[in-house]
Amino acid sequence: MYWGDTMAYNCLLIDFDETLVSFAESEKQCIAKVYNKYGIPVTEENLNFYHEINEKYWRDYENGKIKKGTLEKARFQKVIEKFGVKNVSGDTMNKDYEHYLKFSAVVMDGALEFLQDVEDYVTIAIVTNGTEDTQNSRLKISKIMDYADDVFTSERTGSNKPDKKIFLTALKTLGIENYKKVLVVGDNLNSDIKGGRNAGLDTCWVNFKNQENNTNIKPTYTAADFEELKRIVLGEKYNMIFEKKKKI
Repeated sequence: MYWGDTMAYNCLLIDFDETLVSFAESEKQCIAKVYNKYGIPVTEENLNFYHEINEKYWRDYENGKIKKGTLEKARFQKVIEKFGVKNVSGDTMNKDYEHYLKFSAVVMDGALEFLQDVEDYVTIAIVTNGTEDTQNSRLKISKIMDYADDVFTSERTGSNKPDKKIFLTALKTLGIENYKKVLVVGDNLNSDIKGGRNAGLDTCWVNFKNQENNTNIKPTYTAADFEELKRIVLGEKYNMIFEKKKKI
């Protein structure tokens, strides 16, 4: 059956980390493995040290202040200096981390069910600033690629969120011409929501942690959970689709 113009949206450009999978959990697991390899005590304080350094460098990367390669090496160089690790470079430690991360994907509760419920009605594309090799591996492990039509990384597109180019490249590749039917979905107000707005697209901030928005970045919608997101995506057809499924 053709739902077409009666639906709210027919294309989702959706973020991966902290939107569909818990990057925080994967990061903690993988950094613990790196610390164990190099004799760094695995404590909450030491794990938080890396997390805070990594967050800073990622903000700089998203704002165009540094390149991805600088981010990857510099964050672990700080770890090496902090804990006095000998005979290893930031680049080597980053490669260890990326290797562990490739095999870690903690799917958020309700994420696969959401994708399964909307996949017949919308084109689904993952848009992520993560590295190509690592993200493609994690997407397969998580089973999210069972539902996604394509994946657009910053490496593939030559741009990173919040630059509008990554979103517009995705839409051009997908053959999507009606931008009014496109929804950008993500947890990050700067990279996802600001990025979507930069591209002239509607946006939905997935605020699963009930955070305050203290910025001047205003999403078109805010969803507190996947059920609310599903209603936003499907619009007025939500009730019709799921009432029909209940009767089958």
